[in-house]
Amino acid sequence: MQENSHKISAAQLFCILLLMRISAELVYPTRGGFGGTGLAAAVTAEIIRFVVALPLIVYSFKGRAFYAAIWRRNRFWGWASAVGAAFLLGGFTARTVVYSSQFAQRILLTSTPVLLIALLLLGFAVYSAVKGAEAQARAGVLFLAAAAVITLLVILADIPYMRFDRELPQWTAELFVTDLIDRLTRSGEYLVFAALLPYVRDGGKAESGTRSGAAVLWYALAGVLSAALLCVFFGAVLGEYQSMTEYPLAAAASLSDIVLFKRLDGITGAVWTLAAAFRCGMMLFSAFSILGECRKKEIGRASCRERV
Repeated sequence: MQENSHKISAAQLFCILLLMRISAELVYPTRGGFGGTGLAAAVTAEIIRFVVALPLIVYSFKGRAFYAAIWRRNRFWGWASAVGAAFLLGGFTARTVVYSSQFAQRILLTSTPVLLIALLLLGFAVYSAVKGAEAQARAGVLFLAAAAVITLLVILADIPYMRFDRELPQWTAELFVTDLIDRLTRSGEYLVFAALLPYVRDGGKAESGTRSGAAVLWYALAGVLSAALLCVFFGAVLGEYQSMTEYPLAAAASLSDIVLFKRLDGITGAVWTLAAAFRCGMMLFSAFSILGECRKKEIGRASCRERV
């Protein structure tokens, strides 16, 4: 991994986290739908993620590396937390590669073996991770802008199909729990946030921590709002049909009909597939960065012993 010391702005950090969150919402197949239970499960999942990450968010205002700080207090728990976080990020990466490759095959590359697509996405993710934090931050802003534009076009093109009195999939406790668990397993953003704290540039530690903390708070708010708005949009456009399709975004995009593009499902699928690959690359980079934090502390400790 390339060394990128303090070269990410707080705004770029926000863009990275939001792109990762929305891409997971859109390329993963739905379990409980986006209306009724889906709305409740989406908002509940965002709240649970925030509450679980609250100690990290509070600590981020100090502007220090999170896992290195744990290591300084206790070497064992420092390594245990770092390895655990890296393991979780690896699992989230594998899951995203699997689901995004299935998404791409269903929407874009129908005759291409899903294994080949998965390998290509993984290769893109590894290349992205190797380029380092600064390059990924710039790419994340561009990906978010492109994804926002194309998704806004889909929404505008689907306005004639919107009806807020459509019948939605029936609300059941079982469906809610299933959807909630599925959404919680699409996480990883707060682990990435913790890994990127040492890379944020904003003056001194105090100022850096304030802006990093503000960025993650804005992300938490944007995450809830985007999840809720997507649920309302898919419910208004698709109604009960959303419970019959794994990819509501593709279904909504297939209805679009604007001057330049007769249908937007192809370009929408391509943009969000690349966004999902970016998500994988960011999680891979973060996993190695977390382990690197503790490794640097071990090297520094060994050097101090040698001098003594």
